[in-house]
Amino acid sequence: MPYDDDIWGEFVVAALDQFDRKILALLQENARLTGSELAGKVGLSAAACLRRVQRLRETGVIERDIAVVDPRVFGKRMTVIVLLTLNSDRPDRYNLLRAELEKTPEIVQCDHVTGAHDIVLRVQVADMEEYAAFVDRVLVRPYIKRYESLAVLGHIK
Repeated sequence: MPYDDDIWGEFVVAALDQFDRKILALLQENARLTGSELAGKVGLSAAACLRRVQRLRETGVIERDIAVVDPRVFGKRMTVIVLLTLNSDRPDRYNLLRAELEKTPEIVQCDHVTGAHDIVLRVQVADMEEYAAFVDRVLVRPYIKRYESLAVLGHIK
């Protein structure tokens, strides 16, 4: 059962011991590690590791297991980070934009942030031509004040 409330979340985080933290770090690198492989790296039995992983899933510490697919497989060789600034803080405009962004396949990550910008997008496209079409289709909205594009040169981590 995932937690939604800050107090419960703080309780769960405080309840994580060194073994849980090590298991989480290992699973973030490779979610397919077996109980035996975790046991060898953590210093617990395979059964204990699997019980901990199950508890971490049930409490919502592990939200989901996903496959990270190389975007180049789909011809998406270019990553662009887009910083959006909205015209106003009106919730109706934000909700409208959010609904549009959620449906846009080129956007692989979207975060609502604090600071000089309101939204940060991670966009996967084949090339600059495809990105230009994305801009014309998605970013030309009256409630978007401005956007800034940052082409990713390489991934460090």
